[in-house]
Amino acid sequence: MATAIERRKRWEAIAEHIELMVLSGEFPDGARLPSERELMGRFNVGRSSVREALFALQKRGLITAAAGTVARAARPSPRILVNELSSIARHILSRPEGMRHFQHARALLEVGLAREAAQRIAPEDLANLRQALAANEAAIGDPERFQGTDLEFHLAIASSSRNPIFIALHNAMSEWLSEQRRVTSRGGVQAGQVFLEHKQIYDAIAAHDPPAAAAAMEEHLATVVRNFWRAMAAPYAEGT
Repeated sequence: MATAIERRKRWEAIAEHIELMVLSGEFPDGARLPSERELMGRFNVGRSSVREALFALQKRGLITAAAGTVARAARPSPRILVNELSSIARHILSRPEGMRHFQHARALLEVGLAREAAQRIAPEDLANLRQALAANEAAIGDPERFQGTDLEFHLAIASSSRNPIFIALHNAMSEWLSEQRRVTSRGGVQAGQVFLEHKQIYDAIAAHDPPAAAAAMEEHLATVVRNFWRAMAAPYAEGT
């Protein structure tokens, strides 16, 4: 047991040391890291400790490494941050209360993004949002295509923030709540009504009216949640 603990401490120490060198700029983005053999000599450890350290750094997005290639320093991205949460998110979403927590979190994020967009959206971002809305309308009658344009509309709002953290969180929420989309689509949600709700959001953003944009998004997402739980309850009602 002591040996296992010591080995764990060794690779953690190596990972921490390399992380500091990457974050300090000693190994700038794209720079070649020392080989495994060099790291073994530098830290006086075996190959397994070095590989565990490199694997941990790769998961954190601090290095890029693949079999047969030289490890290189990398710039961490917000996407790496949310990827680390994915397995935990799926575990939480497996329970009804977990789904409710994520629906609440999504609402707070997207209502805030809609308000922010109404306050400061750039003309080119508003044009992108208008195109996304038009594509959403054109997809009415094609459920699969409509679902894709639905996602693109919400992404256009998040992207208008020009904040990579918000964009990464939005994309992660969309992925984590994919089951919500599947369930509500089976529940017979009317695409035309969803489009009209999107248009209300767009109109408020285009009018630079933050309270109206926030209210429109809040009502839209509340409808999504109601439709989801209604569709979830339907099989039980049919079985009674």
